Amino acid sequence: MENTASPLDLFTLLEIALEERNEAADAFDLFKQDAVMAHAPAPGDEPLVTSEDAAEAAAEEVDEFSADVRELLTNASDTDLTDAYRQSGGEVGHPVAEALLGEIKRRGLKG
Repeated sequence: MENTASPLDLFTLLEIALEERNEAADAFDLFKQDAVMAHAPAPGDEPLVTSEDAAEAAAEEVDEFSADVRELLTNASDTDLTDAYRQSGGEVGHPVAEALLGEIKRRGLKG
């Protein structure tokens, strides 16, 4: 069966990637808290998972999603960037609008 769905626009792709990044960070923060509160290992044994392990895993996961966002921005055309920024409404503090504006400024474009 042929896929007839239209591809997602840059704004939507960035929204998804940034939300996934935030969810990954939140999930691993909870995991880190659970690791700290887990039952202590037997005296002399090292814990199987430490809070440092959880923090490292969280950083790797967030870095992966951040790389996805950078790739989307880098590969977008100038027109796609400015269109997506307009779609965002240019709202200060909105993560998608801020990411788009940063790339627009980096390229020397007008938003």
